[in-house]
Amino acid sequence: MKRITARKKFQAKLRVFKEWLKLNRILPVPELLAKVAAKLRGHFAYYGVSDNAKGIGRFAYEVRIMLFKWLDRRGRRGSLNWEKFRKLLKRFPLPQPRITVNLFKTT
Repeated sequence: MKRITARKKFQAKLRVFKEWLKLNRILPVPELLAKVAAKLRGHFAYYGVSDNAKGIGRFAYEVRIMLFKWLDRRGRRGSLNWEKFRKLLKRFPLPQPRITVNLFKTT
């Protein structure tokens, strides 16, 4: 039996993350990205079970798009483009999605 993230929970998590990002976009960029990284690590730890790699990968992708959107809205001077965003993520990397629990381990 495959264990994957339920659609409703996935969408609810994205909505909660969006609201959090909306409220905290005023934080300094290093602090904001550190908190986003911690939230992603927690999500991967909870939902990172066997057969759910696609789900946590999609969540990471959606979070990056939301992060770009809200960082781009921070000011009018030199709006953020994808190239600048990639450089920013290179300097403050976000964790990569990974499976943390193998449910099919035989011992």
